[in-house]
Amino acid sequence: MSSSHQTRATLRADAAARESKRRSRRTILWIIVAVVVLLVVVVVAFAAVAASKALSVRDSLTPAVPIASGLPAKVVSGDAAGAADDAAALQELSARAVAQTEGFDWRIAEWIPVVGQNLSAVRTAAESVDDVAEFAAASIAGLDLAAFRPVGGAVDLAAVHRLEGIVSEGATVFARVNDRIDGTDRTFLLPQVSQALGTLDDAVSGVDESLGTLAPILKALPAALGEGTPRTYLLMFQGNSELRAQGGNPAALALVTATEGRIELTTQATSVQFANAREESIAPLDAETEGLYTDIIGRWIPNMTATPDFPTTVEIMRAWWADEGLPPFDDVISTDPIALSYILNATGPIPLATGEILTSENAVSLLLNEVYFKYGEYGPGVVDASAQDLFFASAAAQVFATITSGLNNPVGFLDALRRAGEEGRMTIWSSDPEIEGLTAGTKVAGVLPASNGAGTIAGVYFNDTTGAKTDYYADANIVSTTDQCTATGAPTFRQTITFANNITPAEASNLPAFITGPHFEPGYIATDVVVYAPPGVGIESWNVEGAESFTLMAEGTHLGRSVVRINVVTPPQTAAVITVDMKGAEGSSGADYGPYDVWTTPMVRETPVTIDAPGCG
Repeated sequence: MSSSHQTRATLRADAAARESKRRSRRTILWIIVAVVVLLVVVVVAFAAVAASKALSVRDSLTPAVPIASGLPAKVVSGDAAGAADDAAALQELSARAVAQTEGFDWRIAEWIPVVGQNLSAVRTAAESVDDVAEFAAASIAGLDLAAFRPVGGAVDLAAVHRLEGIVSEGATVFARVNDRIDGTDRTFLLPQVSQALGTLDDAVSGVDESLGTLAPILKALPAALGEGTPRTYLLMFQGNSELRAQGGNPAALALVTATEGRIELTTQATSVQFANAREESIAPLDAETEGLYTDIIGRWIPNMTATPDFPTTVEIMRAWWADEGLPPFDDVISTDPIALSYILNATGPIPLATGEILTSENAVSLLLNEVYFKYGEYGPGVVDASAQDLFFASAAAQVFATITSGLNNPVGFLDALRRAGEEGRMTIWSSDPEIEGLTAGTKVAGVLPASNGAGTIAGVYFNDTTGAKTDYYADANIVSTTDQCTATGAPTFRQTITFANNITPAEASNLPAFITGPHFEPGYIATDVVVYAPPGVGIESWNVEGAESFTLMAEGTHLGRSVVRINVVTPPQTAAVITVDMKGAEGSSGADYGPYDVWTTPMVRETPVTIDAPGCG
C-alpha cells in the first residue's frame, strides 16, 4: 500500500510540475509575443515619426533645388546681392532640413531594415545640401569673376589669389560631399528617394569636377602672369585654309610679355620674314619624324605644324625664332581663327584699322578666305603678301588690345577657351612643369597619349600639299569602328575617312592665285592623310576610293605608334574615302584598351567623328 501510494503521489507531483512548466512556457511565450508586438509598435511608431519628419525634410529641400540651381547664373551675371540673398535662403532651408534628421527617433528609425536605408539617404541629402549652402553663404561675397578680367592691360593678382582660395576651399567641400553621396547604400531605396539622390549626385559631381579642374589653374595663374618673374609667350596663329596636322600654316606670330599681371604685346612676326627654303632642317629631327615627314618640316616654317606632336613644333619654332634674332620665349600658345570667333562672342565686335569690323560671325570667312581676295597679289614669279601681313598684324594687335583692356563677359571668354581646347584649336606648351602638368593628357598639350590606360586614342591628320589656301572649301568626317568590347582575341580597329572637296568649278574659276597656288588646276586639293594607330596596334592594310590619284608617301612608326601617310588628290566636287584597318598585338584582348576615341586636325568647320564600338555601352 505504502509503495503504491508513493507512486501515485509522485505521479501527481510530476503532473503538477509539468503543468506548472507548461503554464510558465505559455507565460513566457505571451511575454515574448507581447514584447515582439511592443517592438513592432515601437518600430512602426518610430518609422511613422521619421516618415513624418522625412516629409518635412522634403518640404525644406524641394524649394532649395531651384535656388541652388539659380545661384551660378547670378554669380556669373554679377548680381552679388541677389546671389547673397539666395545663399542665405538656401542655408535657412538646408538647416531646417538637417534639424529634422538629428533627433533620437530618426536615428533609431535608421536601423529599421529598408526604411532605414531610405531615411539614411534622405539625411545624407540634407547634410550635403547644408554643407553646400554653408560654403555658398560664406563665399558668395568674395566670388568676383572680374579677377579674370584685365583692366588697362593688367590682371589684379591679389584678386586672383583671393579667388583661388575660395575655389580651393570649394573643391574640398564638394569633394567631401561627393564622397558622402557616393558612399550611400542605394540597394533598397524607393524610386523617388533614389531619383532625388541621383539628381543631387549629378549636380554635386559636376561642380566637384569643375572646381577640381579650376583650383590648380588658379593656383598656377599668378606665376603664369609674371608674378615675381616676367614671363614671355609666343602666340602662334594657324590658318586652317592651308591645313597642317595641328590646324594650319602658322603664318602670324606674336610675342607677349606678362609682368606682375600686366600683359603687353612686344613683338610681331610673319612666316615670310624667316629664311625659308633652307637646304637642311633648321633644328635636328629624330629619325622617325624625318622618315615620316621628310626634313621639309624644318626647312619651311609653314610646315613645322605638320606633325601632331606640339613639343616637336616648339623646338623647331625656337630655332627659327633664334635664327631671326628675336627675343626668347618661355611658353607657346597656338590657336586659330575659329577659336577667335568663339572669343569674339565674349568681346563683341572689334573694329579694325583697315575698316572691317571683326565679329564672331565673319571672323572665319574674313581671316581665312576674304583677305586673299582683298589684299595682295600673287602671279607667276610675283609674290606680294605685304598687304596681307599688315592686315593680319593689325587684326592681331586690335584683338589683343580689346582683350587686355577689359572684358565685359569674362565667363564667356573662359568658355571660349574651354571650347577651343576641347576641339584641339588651342594648344599650350610651357617650360614651367606646374603649368605643363595641368595640360598633360589633354588635347591642349598637343601630345598623343603614350598608352591606352586612360583611353585608347587614334589619330587622323591632314597636311595640305597643294601649296595653296583651298582647304577653306574642304570638309572631312571620320567613322571609326572597333570590336574591342566583343572580340575574344586581339581587337580590330578601322578608320573610314572621307575627305571632301566642296568647291564648285564656277567658284574655282574665280579664285585669286593666292588661294589656288601655282602647282594645281584651280580648285584642286592635294592632301596628305596621316593615320596613327593606337599604341600597341598595328596597321594591316589601307585602301583609297574616289580620289583622282593617290600615293603611299611613307609608313612606319612615330611617337610609339604605327603610322601611314597617304597623299590624295581631289578635284572640285569630289571626295576621297580612305580606309585603314588595324589590329591589336598578338595575345592582347579588348580589356587592354580603354574607351576609344579619335583625335584629328581642327579644320575650318567641325569634323564629325563617329565611334562605333558594339558592346562598349
